[in-house]
Order: sequence, then C-alpha cells, then structure tokens
Amino acid sequence: MWPRKRLDITWIDLAAGQWACGFSWNRQRLASRLETAWISPETGLATLSVRSGLHLLLMNADWPAGSEILMSAMTIPDMARIVRQHGYVAVPVELDLETAAPTVASLEQATTTRTRAMIIAHLFGTRIPMQEILEFADRNELDVIEDCAQAYVGPEWTGTAGALASLFSFGTIKTATAIGGGLLTLGKKDLRRQLAESQATWPVQRRAVYTRRIARSFVLKWLSQRSAFAMFRLACRIFGQDYDTILNRSVRGFPGDDLVAQIEHTPSTPLLALMLRRLEQFRCGRLQRRIEVGQRLLAACGESVEILGHRGAQNSFWVVPVLASDPPALIETLRHAGFDATRGASMEIVAALPDREDTAPRIREAFDRIVYLPLYPDMPDREIDRLGTIVRGSGTA
Repeated sequence: MWPRKRLDITWIDLAAGQWACGFSWNRQRLASRLETAWISPETGLATLSVRSGLHLLLMNADWPAGSEILMSAMTIPDMARIVRQHGYVAVPVELDLETAAPTVASLEQATTTRTRAMIIAHLFGTRIPMQEILEFADRNELDVIEDCAQAYVGPEWTGTAGALASLFSFGTIKTATAIGGGLLTLGKKDLRRQLAESQATWPVQRRAVYTRRIARSFVLKWLSQRSAFAMFRLACRIFGQDYDTILNRSVRGFPGDDLVAQIEHTPSTPLLALMLRRLEQFRCGRLQRRIEVGQRLLAACGESVEILGHRGAQNSFWVVPVLASDPPALIETLRHAGFDATRGASMEIVAALPDREDTAPRIREAFDRIVYLPLYPDMPDREIDRLGTIVRGSGTA
C-alpha cells in the first residue's frame, strides 16, 4: 500500500539533526545565520512553531479586547484557539472551493466596525494572490497576517510585501521539514525587535524533547516505506488498534490541553541547526517533481472529480483534498486498491459565531467531505494514473 504521506526529509538530514542534538551548542550564532539566510536579522525571526509566532504577534498587538480577527475559515488546528486566548474574536471567512482562497466579497461580509486584522491561510500548497486582499485591508485599516505553513516552496519566497507578518512552518509533515520550527518574515523592524524581546523571556526548548522528536521521526520515515507500512497495519490489526488514529496522533506537534505552555518556548540549538540545513540545502528538483505528479493526478481525476483548491494559484501540491459524496466509501475503495487515503486531522474549521449568521457555510459543509489522497514525488506515473482512475470511477467523488 502507498502510505498517506512521506516525511519530506532524508535519512542523512535526520542523522544531521541527531548529530546536532549532541554537538551543536552556539545558539546565538545559529539563530543569526538562520535569520540571515532566510531574509535578514532585522525582519526575520526563528520560532518554535507557527503557533508560537502567532502567539508572539498577538502578545504584542495593541487592539482593544474583543476586537475581531478575520480568519480563513479552514486553518491548522489551534490558530483560532490562540486568537481567543488573547481576548480576541475569531471570525471565519468563506473560501472559494475552487481556489481555497477568500474573496473580497467574503471579507466584506465578515468585516464589522470591530475588525482589526485578518489571518489569511495559503492552503494545500497553493499561494493566494494577495494584492486585492491587501488593498481591501488598507481601505479598512486592517493588519494582514499570512499563514504560509502549507505554502513553503523554498527560500525564493519569504512572504508577501505589505503583510504585517508571514508565518512559515518546518513542522513534521511540512515541506522540507526540520521536525519542528517556524520562520517569520515581519513587515516592520520595530515589530521584529518587540517579538524578539518577548520571545527572549521564554525558556529554550529542552534538547531532550527535540532529541525524542528526531528519534520518533526515524520511525515515521521507516513506516513510510511500503513494506514497513504493511507490517505496521498488520500489527495494529492483530492488537486491535486503529492505525489511522495512531498516525494522526504521532504527527501532532502540540498534543494535550496545555497549548500555551508548550508553544511558549524558543527553538533549541539543534532545531536551529537543522532548520538552517534544510533552508540552505533546499531541493528544488524534488519540489518540481511533486508539482508534476500533482498536475498529473489532476488530469487523471478529470473534471468530474471535485478537488478543493484545484484552481489555486502556484500550486505546489502539499496535499490533494478530494471532495467526496461518501468519504468512508471512497477511503475503503482506495485502501483496497493499495492507496492509504485518509480524512486526516491536520485541519479544522473556525467555529461560527453564535450571535450572527454563519459567514463560511460552504467550506464548513465541504470540510466534512474531504478525503486526502496519498501523493508525493516517489510515486511512479503509472500509480498516479491508477489513483486518478480509481477516484474518477468510484462514483463517490
């Protein structure tokens, strides 16, 4: 069976991360090198995660309590929770199903006199054209934060000019993963200084914690091999365990209820070292191959299959979400054919506000129909074509 996703990291990179856990110690030098390689020490900031970066931004915001923040209604878990943690109101914004992007009309619908900012998520590997959104924000005096966790394509793009902040992730299942970490591009030097000063008051991520994450990633990478994955599924069946639940839990960056306590850390020295390595040695060829297989899969699925965000701009195909009329049936069909499709647990929908009309009903309904298809550069063309043919002929998409 083709596993749902392979970690975008080599065995050598993981070994380098393990080495750094024992032998990298000059933390300040590594942080400076990393931020310089990213954009500059004046506007770049390394963090433990994207969630940590958003937490820092909201800690230093001067909006009145109860201010509203517009959010792409579909986002990574915990982002709306962090917004609420700071006393703000998370307002979901409807997304166009073909582009997975908010429209100016949907932003206008969600905006009130209490709106102070928006968090726009570039989803599934697509990159939203931001010009109209930035113009809307300027007319309404709103700050714009870009969530670029799923849109990283290497150091050639570090965010959109005009945004208050652009947040990039090196989490476990992200492109060019460093098994954690985030990089922020900040639109103002003073803001970078404020965030750096706030982050400096946090404890450093314990080296032992990151060492365990690296060790777990060795296991996850081994499990992404087809033979190992087959043995893992068999073992789960024998011991009465749900392998889907185990895998979803294993890639969660911050499990449990104590989210703030977990994200209020600065990145450890070995994490900085591996982030720098992944940034400097970014493999453009592998990304290009992923784009090619993604485009091939779209063609194989055909126009009859609904793929969320399939017309999104500059799609790097981080994931491929199909909208199925019967998700469990499609997953069963694909798994029987040797493709580990899943409904996943890496996304959530921002809750509607109880005191007003739902501002994101279409994406909320579509969310319940999503099935993520396995897709990565190592899959041969014949298997991509077979996957698309099965989805097209399943009668459930």
